[in-house]
Order: sequence, then C-alpha cells, then structure tokens
Amino acid sequence: MESLLQGVTVKSDEQRIKETMGIKVNVSDFKKQEWFFPETTANFDQLLIQYRGFCALMLAEKDGLLLPGNPAIGILKHKEKYYSFSSKESAYAFAQNPDMFIQLIGDKAKECAELIQLLELHHQFESLAPYSQVGSGDKHSMKPITKCDSSTQTDTHILPPTIVKSYEWNEWELRRKAIKLANLRRKLTHSVQTILSHMRRDNSTQVYLPKDFGTQTKLDNSSNVPRPQIFLAGLRGGSTPTTCMVKVNLTRAVDET
Repeated sequence: MESLLQGVTVKSDEQRIKETMGIKVNVSDFKKQEWFFPETTANFDQLLIQYRGFCALMLAEKDGLLLPGNPAIGILKHKEKYYSFSSKESAYAFAQNPDMFIQLIGDKAKECAELIQLLELHHQFESLAPYSQVGSGDKHSMKPITKCDSSTQTDTHILPPTIVKSYEWNEWELRRKAIKLANLRRKLTHSVQTILSHMRRDNSTQVYLPKDFGTQTKLDNSSNVPRPQIFLAGLRGGSTPTTCMVKVNLTRAVDET
C-alpha cells in the first residue's frame, strides 16, 4: 500500500471541502435545471439530499466511490429530488444527463446490495419488495427496514448469595457441635523442652570439598639385548678321519647395540 501511495497526497473530507469553498455553479449556464444555494434558500439545511449527501457523479463514474459532497457548490433539483456534488466540474457533468447517472448508480447498487441500505435507494427497488409488504397499501409509503445484530448479556450473580452453609436443621448435629466446642474449652496445649534443647538455634557449617589428586609410582622401561649369532664350521667332516669343528661367535657387544 505504501508503494502505491508514493508521491500521492491523501486528502481528508475537510480538506476537500475547504478547497471548494467559494466555488459555485453558474446558474446562467443552465436553463432547465434548478439550483439551490445556502444564501438564497430558506431552510437550506433541511433539504433532503439524495445518497446521504455523497457526490452523485463519483458514485456513478468511480465504481461507487463514497465522496462527500459540498452543498455550498450548489444543490441540483431534478424530479423533486436534490443532489449534491464534490466539485463544480462534477455538478456540470451530472447536470448534462441526470437520468443516465441515476440509472448507473442503481445498476451499481444491484451489484453491491449494501449500497441500497447505505444510500437509501429503496424507492428505486420497490418492485423487488415482497408481495406481503405491497399487497395492502401504497408502495410509495414503504419505509426502509433497518436490521442490525443485537445481543444481551446478564450477570451470573447480581445479588450476593443468601445461602448460609453453616446452617443445620438437625438438632442432633447441633448437639454434636456444641459438645465439640465444650471439649475444646477444656483442652490445653503443652510443650516440653529439655535443658539441652533450651535456647538452641540452628547452626550451619561449611567445609571445603576434597580435591582430586593423582600419583604415579611406576615407569615403563624397555631394553634391547644383542641377538646371539654363533656359527659352527666343519661339522660335515672332511678328508681327514678326525672332525675339526670351528665355533665362530659373531654376537655384537651390548654397548654396540
């Protein structure tokens, strides 16, 4: 909506009326129409203006636009009915062919039935009234029927309740309550306190919670010993009858590994 109204000034009804103050219809421009003005007409405020005072031309040309008319511009009398307009141009355009614009307003009211009640167009739709309303009597004496939604609401409890819940009609029940009250009068409340608990009060203490500690006593160590490499030679024997075996130890020392 804001994007459509950019650069457009929205005027109120009072601003529109102020803009047309001092502007009037020139009666000499019309020979057959009769115009009324506040300065020259007695009881001008009591004239029954059609369409609740809205501009007749705007209703016909602007798709039922409800734009208040300014009676100071001039009120047109056509077929014993009075019409007001929002501008001098609208008054001139409507006066050229009033019957055509009145018919256009009636056609628009058929599309939007709420305009019949709002603009009081019942005289244009008397032929559509139920037969029970026009069977006995003149149709022109009909009055618009105003309908509205109504609702009523009552308080749940207007007056304070008069029910006494403590009331008892049984005399034996009253006797039982009397005995109970009599016994309560002879009752006493006793309390016992020892020397150790005398003048004791509540104490509170606070300690620091133990912390988590961790210790380690063992270490993982490893050592690498030399791989023994011992070779024996001469076990198969040779050409001599005695076997000469030679043992060769090639194991590396520990400090060399």
